[in-house]
Amino acid sequence: MTAIAEHPTEHPDDHAEGHDHPTEQTYWVVGLVLAVLTGLEVSTYWWPHAWHKVTAVLLIILMVIKFTTVGAYFMHLKFDSKVLRRVFMFGIFLALSLYIATLSAFTFWDQSGTTNFVYPPRSKPIPPPPTEAPPSIPAAVTH
Repeated sequence: MTAIAEHPTEHPDDHAEGHDHPTEQTYWVVGLVLAVLTGLEVSTYWWPHAWHKVTAVLLIILMVIKFTTVGAYFMHLKFDSKVLRRVFMFGIFLALSLYIATLSAFTFWDQSGTTNFVYPPRSKPIPPPPTEAPPSIPAAVTH
């Protein structure tokens, strides 16, 4: 007999962990929640400019919530081992740290404290005229 015939085949839905997967309705609810959160993110485009700092913080929070939700339900990390979840979450924390460090400079530290360069020039500055005559360029020699 072959090895296949000796061992009964397992149904693909049988898992050693013995956990229940979410129903189709759960996936629809999660998708609806993600759509609402995405709508909230898009709506921040029309919020007043005075709310700019609040908007930046809210967008980062919504990004983490959506990332975690997609990873937990649609990538099934909620049902995987803790090691896989930790490896995956390390990536988001690393990316989030870099994201916050880089982009917060545009939101929170845009005023350097000096008043000399509040309004940058609108055109290229013209260099001053040279104080000495430029060295002459020798004429091309023809043969």
